[in-house]
Amino acid sequence: MNSHQDEKSAYVCGPLTELAPGLQTTAKRFYERIADVCQRVTGKRAFVPHEHYDPIKHADFIPAQVDEAERRQVCEKTSCLIVVAISPSWGGGIEVEMAHRSGVPIIILCEGTKLNQGKISRLLRGNPSVVATIPYTTESQALALLETALSELLATA
Repeated sequence: MNSHQDEKSAYVCGPLTELAPGLQTTAKRFYERIADVCQRVTGKRAFVPHEHYDPIKHADFIPAQVDEAERRQVCEKTSCLIVVAISPSWGGGIEVEMAHRSGVPIIILCEGTKLNQGKISRLLRGNPSVVATIPYTTESQALALLETALSELLATA
């Protein structure tokens, strides 16, 4: 990666707001584990939106502030968008298109059964910036496969 890219970090994109509370906790933990994988591979921890703009912990941010901050993060400070397609997400769809418009490569992590059942949007998977779609069975497998994909992406950047 060039020096400008080195200043950037991966961005973990996934549903949160509309998930049931128990699923929110599980999803947050998974997103944080993904950020840790990014730290190991790239030397820089991924940006995880809920760590900065959690809808419960950071409820004082108005929607326009969240949009401005996350838009800047995705469009200017992101080296790779990692989409965790565990459930539909309005915000995630917006982040994907912002990444595409900014030339940011996208990696999709999704449960293999959902992918096989056609439950991962073709519109998402067909985005021209998607460089890899990684089906997984367990979170541990997802993390291992992501580590490999990130290493390969770095090698070609």
